[in-house]
Amino acid sequence: MNFAACDIHRAMRSRLSQGIRRGRLAVLDIGSSKITCLILKIDQGKLEAGGSDQVSSTLLAAAEVVGDCTVQSRGVKRGEVIDMDAAARSVRRAVLGAERAAHPRIDRVDHVLVSFSGGRPESFSTVGETETETGQVTGRDISNALGNAPEPPIGPGRQVLHCQPVEISLDFQSGLTDPRGMTGRVLSIASHVVAVDARPLANLMECIRQCDLDLCGIVSAPYAAGLSALVEDEQRTGAICIDMGGSSTGLSVFLRDHLICAEQIRYGGQHVTGDIAGGLMMRHALAERIKCVHGGVVPTQADDREMIDAPRLGEEDAPEPRQISRGMLIGVIRPRIEETFRMVQSRLIELGIGAMPGCSVVLTGAACQLPGLDEVVTRLLGRRPRIGRPLRLAGLRSGLTGPEYAAAVGLAMYALSPHDELWDFEVPRPVHGRGRAGEMLRWLRTAW
Repeated sequence: MNFAACDIHRAMRSRLSQGIRRGRLAVLDIGSSKITCLILKIDQGKLEAGGSDQVSSTLLAAAEVVGDCTVQSRGVKRGEVIDMDAAARSVRRAVLGAERAAHPRIDRVDHVLVSFSGGRPESFSTVGETETETGQVTGRDISNALGNAPEPPIGPGRQVLHCQPVEISLDFQSGLTDPRGMTGRVLSIASHVVAVDARPLANLMECIRQCDLDLCGIVSAPYAAGLSALVEDEQRTGAICIDMGGSSTGLSVFLRDHLICAEQIRYGGQHVTGDIAGGLMMRHALAERIKCVHGGVVPTQADDREMIDAPRLGEEDAPEPRQISRGMLIGVIRPRIEETFRMVQSRLIELGIGAMPGCSVVLTGAACQLPGLDEVVTRLLGRRPRIGRPLRLAGLRSGLTGPEYAAAVGLAMYALSPHDELWDFEVPRPVHGRGRAGEMLRWLRTAW
């Protein structure tokens, strides 16, 4: 792997540590339909006491949500910035609103951790191997093993978003979590790489820069949603988190406490709204309201008797507005939902994940709350899903505990306990000797 290409991530990680030391951090979930900002007040002492291996109760107590704000997203489509000025204004409104809510406990935040739901994410795996320098694993040996891993074929115009070690073995003993200090000769590390389009990622970074904020990390939105919506046992034994956003549906697959796959289906709740507006000839805002209030996926016998006011486009002021049955509405919604989950099913089969035994399915995102959706998912994926609601952080309002806020809360979980990434390790240096003698030789060559 190319450590030099990770300098920008290494700089963001440094800013994340700085924000945590200052005790204040903002997390920003930038979606196509809404932008949510949470301001965290972090207790450094509790954070260190909580450790970093798992999300413990002590770790959760280290952060408190002292301010929040959700605004309508402008200038963002499929999770990508398409209008820089409009997107920057929306981000500023969300951050300023959260700062006002956090006053007087926190006046201003400069460091933000941001989610990214666009860029057509794709997963790769790569394995690196090295011989330990002294027979005992050190941080340099880990860096050498990661550096020896071949570059995955991410393609031109693509950039690495995540690169996490997921499987570590020493002398072919697998299942290790931290091999440092252990005795062995051959160290092997398998890493999971998530690559995205470089252009929309650069646009997101520029948007944050224009808002005069210090970007301290970018996290895949489906990954963040899974961190907050999945319980520890699900992350360990295997789970598929399906984050149904406004204009895309994200997939994240967890196994043995690691993210092993991240994908994106470019259909979401806004496509369902568009089908209603276009198919039934009504305003988009009215279609969204009808979908949320009367929508569903599975028809019942009573649906044809339940009538809904649905005036045609341009006839909103008519004395007798048009009415449609709920059965007609479901007939418009159902095909799009089935198409979306057939695409999800196809992607899981291609990735070989559909056959994972004991793998649970968890739904998050605003669009997952349509009545009857669980029956469609059960029929197509062969597993009964559950609705994933984010873990409760201290200070989190009851209005932010719905599945549509899973990604925002997941960003907070990532900030408290980030998984190791490639850029968390030192850049490997050429080795001309072994052990302390090698260190002395390198020092003499540098000094003289």
